[in-house]
Amino acid sequence: MKWLLTYLTSSIGKKQVMGASGCLLVLFVLGHMVGNLQLLMPDPVAAQTAYNVYSALLTKSKLFLYSVEAGLALIFIIHVYLAITLKLQNNKARGTARYVVDARKGKKQFPTFIMIWSGLSLIAFVVWHIFTVRNGVHYYYINPEVAGGAVVRDMWLTTVEVLGNPIFAVFYVMVMLLLGFHLWHAISSAFQTMGINHQKWTPIIDKLAIAYCVVVAIGFAVTAAWCCFIVNVDEKAKAVIEQAKNPHYQEALKILSKKPIEEQKSKAAAIARSPGKAKFIVERDRLLRDGGPKGFKEKRRNHHKEEPLVPGELPDYDEPQIEEEGGEQ
Repeated sequence: MKWLLTYLTSSIGKKQVMGASGCLLVLFVLGHMVGNLQLLMPDPVAAQTAYNVYSALLTKSKLFLYSVEAGLALIFIIHVYLAITLKLQNNKARGTARYVVDARKGKKQFPTFIMIWSGLSLIAFVVWHIFTVRNGVHYYYINPEVAGGAVVRDMWLTTVEVLGNPIFAVFYVMVMLLLGFHLWHAISSAFQTMGINHQKWTPIIDKLAIAYCVVVAIGFAVTAAWCCFIVNVDEKAKAVIEQAKNPHYQEALKILSKKPIEEQKSKAAAIARSPGKAKFIVERDRLLRDGGPKGFKEKRRNHHKEEPLVPGELPDYDEPQIEEEGGEQ
């Protein structure tokens, strides 16, 4: 056990642990970027469905979600702590002198020069980004293809709404470019620290690191630009967003989310096929609370007399039978 403590407190041990934690974060960043690519689907309805399937899958098990989040937080904290510690130790050891030469390249590259500052900037962005998503407006969504038809959070709408702000979209793109610069040096440096430094393989690793950084930075940046475009320009996407944010639709799904899961699933197809039916669910729930079954049925008959149903709006809606007094239905 003593050897482990000696290793972890040594300079090379700290560098290798930081490199290993960095590699895990690199894999997470890649997975996150691939997941976000679903936002690029040209059909907004398909994109909304696909992204919410992805989101619902990740959040299906609370134990799994919290375990992954705790693991990522621990890795992130270790990486940041070691990066700052090593930077302070290096500055203390150098004193007033500053090295300007890279042992392999012969000169200090720009990503290396801004490494600590880009890292600190990314920390601030990640904290702010998590806070924004977690505490953003909680929109509801239902679709028989998502979570088996249960009401879930509409993460597609939350995401496109945030990235739809042109100011934030530009800021997001700039941060992703900064991420690319940070990863550029981090990946090659991590391999070198782990002892993988070979005359033949090191140049290949450096090229792969650059390719990875370009793909990730462009992937995130294009996603942000596309979301900004569909929110502000694309008419079809704007119609989907308007319907998804409709107060009656959201209120209905909020009410439905508190019902038994089987009831949610039974109405999923009908609401997904005709979102306008969500308003009827709100009215039914309110009338059942205020006037009971008779009041609801009377209101429904009056509504049909005064405002004939629009073809395609409510004709295929199968209302569950409501038991009348005396046991008749």
